[in-house]
Amino acid sequence: MKIVNFSERFLDDIVKIEKQSFTSPWTKEMLSDSAKNTAVKFKVLTENKTVAGYYIIIMAAGETEILNLAIAPEFRRRSFGQAMLIDIKKESIDRQSRFIFLEVRQSNTVALNLYKSFGFKEIDIRKKYYKNEDALVLRLINDRKFTL
Repeated sequence: MKIVNFSERFLDDIVKIEKQSFTSPWTKEMLSDSAKNTAVKFKVLTENKTVAGYYIIIMAAGETEILNLAIAPEFRRRSFGQAMLIDIKKESIDRQSRFIFLEVRQSNTVALNLYKSFGFKEIDIRKKYYKNEDALVLRLINDRKFTL
């Protein structure tokens, strides 16, 4: 398992994972534009040279927001999500970010369990955030403790 910075060579694989993971996936253009944003950190997790997952975060004013995080179906439930969250926390600490935020579908129990096991707490609900479904807003307070 290896986490590397985004490169255009990964884009088609990321688009495929995006479509497999979300009912309203980001487009190829949205993903490419995110990679060009200097405030964004876009990283890719590979396993044996295969794209297994990716994350996109933005950091500003002492806060980190996870904009997107997905793992290819064939790599799920193998600690890849935890590895990416550890990397996000490290990036966040390196940039002196005190909090990490994200929104997640209320029905996405697998993701919720992962985030909560990592220490995220529910702090709010965004009504109809996903058209017909609420999003839970989660926050993690960076305490500088993490495992690599």
